[in-house]
Amino acid sequence: MSGRRVTVTRNPVPAAGAGTAGPLRPLGAVADAEPDGWAEPGELHLRSIVAGQLSLAGRTLAAVAGILLGVAVLPSLGEYAGIGAPGVWLVLCLVPPPLWALLAVTHLRRAERIERESVRAARDGG
Repeated sequence: MSGRRVTVTRNPVPAAGAGTAGPLRPLGAVADAEPDGWAEPGELHLRSIVAGQLSLAGRTLAAVAGILLGVAVLPSLGEYAGIGAPGVWLVLCLVPPPLWALLAVTHLRRAERIERESVRAARDGG
C-alpha cells in the first residue's frame, strides 16, 4: 500500500444483504405472508432447501451419536465376548475413521442432491 491519502466523496454502497432485509416477520409467519400477498422469488425454494438440509443434518447427527455410542460400548462388549483389550483397541482404531469419512461423503452428496432437486423444481416452475 502506498502512503498516499484518498478523499472519499460519497458514502460507500452497503454490501449485499447488509441492512436491506426489510421489515421483520413475526416468528412462524408463512413465507407468502408478504404485504402484497406474494413471496419473494426463490424464497419458498430457499426455505425448502433449508428444511431438507436441516432434516438431513438431524439424521447425520443421529448417525454420529450411534457411532459414538458404539465406540463407548465396544470395550464392554469386547470383554464380554472375550476378545481382549488389544483386539478391542485395534477395532476402535481401525473402524471409526472410515465410518466418519463415509458419513461425511454421504452427507455432502445428499445435501448437494437436495440443492439440485430444489433448483430443478424452481426451473421447471414447481
